[in-house]
Amino acid sequence: MTAASRDWQGAEREPSEAARLAALYDLDTAPLEGGPDVEWFSGLARRTGGPILELGCGTGRITVPIAQDGHHVVGLDRSGAMLERAERRARRANVEVRWVEGDMRAFSFNEAFALVFVALNSFLMLDPNDRWSCLARVREHLAPRGRVAIDVFQPDPEVVVGLDGGVVDEWERVDPENARAVRKFSSSRANVDGVTQRVWYDEMADDGGVHRIGGTTTLHYLYRREAELLFSEAGFVIETLHGDYDGNPADARSRKLLVVAKRKERGQRPERRHS
Repeated sequence: MTAASRDWQGAEREPSEAARLAALYDLDTAPLEGGPDVEWFSGLARRTGGPILELGCGTGRITVPIAQDGHHVVGLDRSGAMLERAERRARRANVEVRWVEGDMRAFSFNEAFALVFVALNSFLMLDPNDRWSCLARVREHLAPRGRVAIDVFQPDPEVVVGLDGGVVDEWERVDPENARAVRKFSSSRANVDGVTQRVWYDEMADDGGVHRIGGTTTLHYLYRREAELLFSEAGFVIETLHGDYDGNPADARSRKLLVVAKRKERGQRPERRHS
């Protein structure tokens, strides 16, 4: 019997299904290749230097470009199928990256990192209790002058109200790896605490039929004030809290939260932030 593999959403699947979902993840995120988040994290890496750890690194869309800048990089993800694609990406780019299958809530390395980061809303996949575990591990692994950075969206109340389970036809693309047409659908239900999103992909088979594969993800919202309290109580001082990649300050209406924080040392008073 074939052992189960974990997909990027955290569910156990047959290895072939986990691998296919990883490929579809790359197809889904293809428009983000070389995007502003890649440049934002690459800029942070140039400021901090290495070693660098990405938690929830996926297929290496951000990890590999940072390694191409000459940094020593470790990429951690819970899905072996995603890491297999990340390794292939690194080989194509002719860079060395250490890929580790693991849990961002409970990891351990024998090195300290100048930068630990979590990109593309992956931090929202942690529920409020798991966030404490993750940040505790991050704090243990930061170098004395190290930084932690996260990139998440901040929910828009008007959008939340509209997420009532209706089906959204998101896109149709041709997968360059097999030349088959793929169509993505989603259905989301939300409240003030988070959103549960069901995603499925319909792929045209050679016989004219349709093969459907998908799964469900819950994202736990993080608001600006909550982020400020969370990082402070977890033992960090927030250096910057921006609402976009252009460096504008985050407020209650910002679509994004870009947090950069350093470790709070003993005896250091909590930082006071003003509206």
